[in-house]
Amino acid sequence: MSLENLARIGTERRTFLKTAGATGLTAAGFSSTGGAEQSDDSCSERTQQDADVYVTVLGSGASALKNGRSSVGYVVHIDGEPKLLVDAGGGTASAISETQTDITKLDLALFTHLHIDHTVDFPAILKAAYQQGRDGRPWEIYGPSGKGIRPGMKEWASKMFNGSSGTYSYLREFVGQYLGTNVRLKAHDIDAPTDSPGKIQRVYSKDGLTVEAAPTKHGAMPSLAYRVSYQGTSFTFTGDYSSKLGNVPTLAKGTDVMIQNRLLEPESKMGSSEPKRVLHSTPREIGMNAQKAKANMLVLSHISRDTVTDLSEEIKIIIDEYDGPIAIANDLVDVYPDGRILETKMNGDSGASGTSGDGLMFIPQ
Repeated sequence: MSLENLARIGTERRTFLKTAGATGLTAAGFSSTGGAEQSDDSCSERTQQDADVYVTVLGSGASALKNGRSSVGYVVHIDGEPKLLVDAGGGTASAISETQTDITKLDLALFTHLHIDHTVDFPAILKAAYQQGRDGRPWEIYGPSGKGIRPGMKEWASKMFNGSSGTYSYLREFVGQYLGTNVRLKAHDIDAPTDSPGKIQRVYSKDGLTVEAAPTKHGAMPSLAYRVSYQGTSFTFTGDYSSKLGNVPTLAKGTDVMIQNRLLEPESKMGSSEPKRVLHSTPREIGMNAQKAKANMLVLSHISRDTVTDLSEEIKIIIDEYDGPIAIANDLVDVYPDGRILETKMNGDSGASGTSGDGLMFIPQ
């Protein structure tokens, strides 16, 4: 079923809009009755510098590398400057180059879990930051604790960057000899039980910026969701998770934007014993979690389908459960807490209105 046909089916609670090219798209630009309102020029011309906090989507794809999307990764900007990296899947390093993100200013990296498609580009980003002039201040990296053969954040960082035995052991010598500074990584393990809820905890707090983490269930892989808050605004990154532990709605309570990774096929297409059900959430679970959290906006990312049209049935199920606006992320867009989605600033441009590619949004009537 095409998304256009889905629009014609309609529901009592939704209006469907499809965007293309430079068409502006904002949750705030729709009336309470569902009719589209023209945003004024001052809104459409606003740039990234106007928001205290916003998120650049470096990659919105999954691990199969088959739909033109980079694997998942995000940069959180605080007061107009990049501050946090959230995951770093394949293609995110190229996206940083394309968007000219000043990675010398990144202070934190948050890893939801340590699968390849969430971590593989971090070594390249780390080295490039020093090549671009990063000083010797510590780069703090946070991730889940380990379990069995699956390393935690500290062990992973050591295996990658230890100066004598790491996969990239040369990096410390290279940076010291040729760039005149030191590689300083400060890795943190966050307790991430895989079979019990554990606890939601604040893991970082400085200069008004706070990061909270909650254990999630992603099969046997320890995993986390994060809530990043600043000046009363918050973004929640769910990471990859099934809904077994129940922490995500609590962590995301009242969040401005809930960025949801990966959705499974509808329950009707899966058996109750489907192995992937312990890895990811079903569309109905996603809608219920967003509704329970009272998230102001839901952004679907980490997309594995070949085209967004393939998501039509899943979207129908989500909007049966969640009464807020829903967007499907694209690579190289900026997501704002007020619902605006803009093409990411590139090559010194101030940012263009609208979403790239075939971005979609569902707006409540």
